[in-house]
Amino acid sequence: MSDRSTELFDVVCDVLRTDLKLGAVELTPDTPLVGDELGLDSLDLLMVVTGTEKRLGLKIPNDRLGRDTMGTVGAFVAFVDGLRDGE
Repeated sequence: MSDRSTELFDVVCDVLRTDLKLGAVELTPDTPLVGDELGLDSLDLLMVVTGTEKRLGLKIPNDRLGRDTMGTVGAFVAFVDGLRDGE
């Protein structure tokens, strides 16, 4: 991961730990956002998106969100990193 991706990973982890009150849960780029491990529902995923948007001052297009962009913490980080590059 580049320094920028690592910074973004830290931002997303902070959203999960504080906004969703997951506390000191172990998070890696491979941690699934969808499924049983974290037990997130659609409202939780929306909070991940809005929390990330607020911290970065970025708008994440809802029509591009899905299992491929939010399947894991790492996939979401890569997706948002691509948005910051204008993809």
